[in-house]
Amino acid sequence: MIDEITAGAKVKLREKISDSVPVGSIATILYIDDLDNVFIEWVSNGRLTSFSKKNFKSLFDMAG
Repeated sequence: MIDEITAGAKVKLREKISDSVPVGSIATILYIDDLDNVFIEWVSNGRLTSFSKKNFKSLFDMAG
């Protein structure tokens, strides 16, 4: 589980969220908005996705 969320950090998906994004996929944290939504960009395809901070922390680990 992630304790601190920092823009620019690489994270790895640890739980299935959809059939199009496999577990273990790597993403870069782009920013956290005023409503505590975390925006990421998937390294594999450049797509943007957002999660609530709570969901983000439960779905991702730090990469590397």
